[in-house]
Amino acid sequence: MSFLHFWAIPAGLATLSVPFIVHWLTKPRPVRLSLSTVRFVQDIVAQRRAVNRLRDWLILLLRAAAIALFALVLARPSIGDKLPAAAGGSAAPTVKVVVLDVSQSLAATSNGIQALERARPIASRHLGYQADTSWNLILAAAVPQPIFERPSSNYSTLLGEVTRARPLPQRLNVQAALHAAGEMLAAAGGDKARRELVVVSDFQRTNWATADFSVLPRETVIQLESVAPAETPANFAIVRVAPQQRIERARPFRLEVDVGNYSPTPRQVTLEIAIGKESQRLTGAATAGGRSTLVAEISLPAEGWQVGEARFLDVDDALPADNVRSFALEVHPQPQFLLLTKQSIESRPSSSYFLERAISPELPGEGRAVEKVTRIDPSRAAREAISSADVLVLDHPGKLSDENLQLIASLLHRGRGVLYVAAEPADATNLKLLSRAAGSGLQLPVEYSPPVGPGRKDLFLAEVKSRQAPFTVFGDEAQAILTPVRFSGGLATRRVADALLDDVLATYNDQTACLVVTACGAGTLAILNVDLGSSNLPSSPAFVPLVGELTGLLLGQTRSAETAASGEPLAVYLPAAASPVSGLKIIPPESATKESGTLGDLHEEAVGVMWQASAAGPPGIYQVRRETQTIFALASAIPPEEADLVTLASDVMTDRLSGGRDVKFRSLRKDEDPRDNLWSWLAVACLGCVLAEVLSLKVFKS
Repeated sequence: MSFLHFWAIPAGLATLSVPFIVHWLTKPRPVRLSLSTVRFVQDIVAQRRAVNRLRDWLILLLRAAAIALFALVLARPSIGDKLPAAAGGSAAPTVKVVVLDVSQSLAATSNGIQALERARPIASRHLGYQADTSWNLILAAAVPQPIFERPSSNYSTLLGEVTRARPLPQRLNVQAALHAAGEMLAAAGGDKARRELVVVSDFQRTNWATADFSVLPRETVIQLESVAPAETPANFAIVRVAPQQRIERARPFRLEVDVGNYSPTPRQVTLEIAIGKESQRLTGAATAGGRSTLVAEISLPAEGWQVGEARFLDVDDALPADNVRSFALEVHPQPQFLLLTKQSIESRPSSSYFLERAISPELPGEGRAVEKVTRIDPSRAAREAISSADVLVLDHPGKLSDENLQLIASLLHRGRGVLYVAAEPADATNLKLLSRAAGSGLQLPVEYSPPVGPGRKDLFLAEVKSRQAPFTVFGDEAQAILTPVRFSGGLATRRVADALLDDVLATYNDQTACLVVTACGAGTLAILNVDLGSSNLPSSPAFVPLVGELTGLLLGQTRSAETAASGEPLAVYLPAAASPVSGLKIIPPESATKESGTLGDLHEEAVGVMWQASAAGPPGIYQVRRETQTIFALASAIPPEEADLVTLASDVMTDRLSGGRDVKFRSLRKDEDPRDNLWSWLAVACLGCVLAEVLSLKVFKS
């Protein structure tokens, strides 16, 4: 047991002598009376003396108990870990930093009380005046915000900031807050200063599980104050909205909505999805204690950027802010494929002919428009034509110019897909120069070179990653479909040391790579190492599905649903159509205020226009426009981890995460360390003693 105000104990002991002194001073003295019937008086006096003695001792004990209990109330005893001593009790100066959590989870309510409202009085108490003490306050969310650059004696300003603090739609970056506090404590007060850190938070598991207190000075006294309610409140959240594939005009697509049910019981939920003037309701089961995915099938008639919102219709929970989520979708026209080849269109059959028919297998009049494939000689291809294509397909392109290679590398970095069919010795040179032009953004797992000796013939697939796209299209029949296929032509390959071999999706029996799919910046490069004109792959039932899945994979890299975490640093490349940067303007959502922060800057780089901001704004849709046309749209949203309100156990905080520091933890929870509430029961007992004294006086008619 420890005492917050130990001075009350000796003061109480001194005061305890008062009722005994009063009892002695008011003790009855003998009185001489002249009576003839003295025998009867003596009998009455003896009876009264016994009653008075009982009354006096009872009143004396009740008064003494009341004084002793009152002294203990002033001393504020606490059972459990000893709290940090007040600064005034130390001769050395004290530096105290209070970290107040203002992340989104502090907006959660329990029994009608917001968590931040429970945090304010605790933070204010730790910022109360103490001699030889300097304070600072850090409002902690995605980025810690110290009120002063260094600890100050101006505690009244800090108290005002506690009063004005509001929950932010951001996650808590625990380690950044601890680093800021550690640097502040280490730099202030000198070697002999007493250092204290107080953290007032709900200690949400998703944020605090990776905390590390070892960044603080070793002598720091650490007090953790939890404002989490006794029972974790149930919460539901929409944590993600994204399409499964590239969205094309007037063509149905599947929109996934991830729903978080952070409660112990499953339930049915109903969502309303609104995109423009269209809306759709979606009902499904939300699994208890985790995430569930609901899928809606939607068709959008107009091209361009469309903004929408998903909202719960039947949910009343602890955190209403995450019951709605904005999203932005880019609706594309039919994909445009550019086939760069030196082979003539009249040359049939040929490798490029097979590719063209596989990319666009439908004939006119079969129910939908043919996907457009433009065939062009690379030496005659205009820069605008290459830049406007959704997917570049290269087959027998001959030696590519440096200008075209630089352009293809730039388009890859900006999210474009490229399918390269490597069949000629010139292709080995092109791939080497393309890798050089792309820089560190492109790391090929193999190196291509012209074959040595007789031509490559009758190759078959020895290893296929059938559980990865594009081979997943064949399902369990992959081996049966691909085994009869024989490949010819192509290039020799050699594995690159320390390269990511997971990008090699198929390998021939001579251990050379058949199919490589690798990322390059925001785009994807697929290399099919075969001469289609001399192989039986085009006549195989595997060919059209394989090419279809490959082109779909390359198209799928096109940005269709951008989401930024509110408060987090933002850096995103805009589509190619955004260039030049002049004339572009960032439009915030109507709900954004001037206090929401800056919108960031748009600046031109070698690979396109980049939108960069120190922190993404509050939830909503942000649009980049040129005059009235929306070039790009971005949804800012509450980070999903803020929806799970489960807290971290106190022993994890004080033991595993302590970093060898002495960490004290106090909580509102019944199963955690006891709160400092023994004094309230002592106050009740003190009042009981006073009432018992009054009752005793009534009974004895004194």
